[in-house]
Amino acid sequence: MRILAIQTAFSVTSGGGRADYEILSELACRDNIVEIVMPRANRMIATVPPGTQVHWISARGMKIPQSLGITAFPSVLRAALRFRPQIIRDHSPYSYGLMSLWISRLLRIPIVGMIYHIDDSIRGARWVEKNLLPRYDQILTISCHSMSNLKQSVPEISDRVDYIYCGVRAKSAVLDAQDNSWRNKLGISDDVPVFISSGVLEPRKNYNFLLDIMDKWSKMGRDGILIITGEGELRDELDRKIHEMDLVEKVRLVGYQSETDLVRMFASSVAFLSPSKMEGFGLAVAEAMACGTPAIVSNKGALPEVVSHRKTGFVLPINQGPDSWISAMISLSDDSALYKSYGEAAESRIKDMFTWERAGTETEAVYQQVVDQYHHR
Repeated sequence: MRILAIQTAFSVTSGGGRADYEILSELACRDNIVEIVMPRANRMIATVPPGTQVHWISARGMKIPQSLGITAFPSVLRAALRFRPQIIRDHSPYSYGLMSLWISRLLRIPIVGMIYHIDDSIRGARWVEKNLLPRYDQILTISCHSMSNLKQSVPEISDRVDYIYCGVRAKSAVLDAQDNSWRNKLGISDDVPVFISSGVLEPRKNYNFLLDIMDKWSKMGRDGILIITGEGELRDELDRKIHEMDLVEKVRLVGYQSETDLVRMFASSVAFLSPSKMEGFGLAVAEAMACGTPAIVSNKGALPEVVSHRKTGFVLPINQGPDSWISAMISLSDDSALYKSYGEAAESRIKDMFTWERAGTETEAVYQQVVDQYHHR
């Protein structure tokens, strides 16, 4: 197939950005020809998926999601006419829906939209859902939870929405759990138990809840430290609260980490903690589980689809305070047999259910079906 992907950039620091990168890489290695349209302004920060071709365009509108890509239309249309795709992949109908639909209609080819989670905070989101999404030939999302929410929000597209889980790359190539050099870099001794959380520092991740947990953990006299990796809008606020709560010795904000160090952190942590208020999938959780690390997560969004309660970790409420979370942390910290059992089950679950190879195969099958059905109308 000839696939035209309309994209802004690939942010490897966000779950959605990594998902786009991995899926397009998988499609390209399956004898599909994948051309990506991206704004030239993002050329210096873009990580291009291997095997794909990129058409860089000068289009101010592609940097303004709320414009629906209208001002970028001429440049993208020229690229599409030259490439002659069989299908369009729009990575964000909320951003470029109108432009993408115009091009699909002019070229008389089908269009598939990617939605990672419904976000009504985006200006004009409801208008897009009512007026644009019903015109897509297929909508794909990344979890059963996201699919159900989308069907409930936009009933008109119920027969055209499906989900394909994200995946995780095998970590064995970079994993050496015995290498604790990352501890030396951060000044953490080898005998200190580590809990970890990783992601964009934004409100929906609910990091304040983690600070409450560690505050009580500290007052209980428990040994251990929480590492939070990633950057985001809440960095300064979290740093201030850590100092105000006297948690400097218990919580560390360490910013972005290399893949090698992050994998080693996951592998030698007692548990991955994710008290998110909403997750379209929970890619960081799955990546930690792939390293044999149990996960303690909220019961929000798609997290219960990734973590199996009392088998690969714990799925807990976040509206009843930190006590149940602390109990789960103590169980994994003090019971080595339980930690080993949950960790092995977590790694097996990821290998069985969440791989990019599987996601690529399923995505290609959906695209081919959409193309076939479009031409047999």
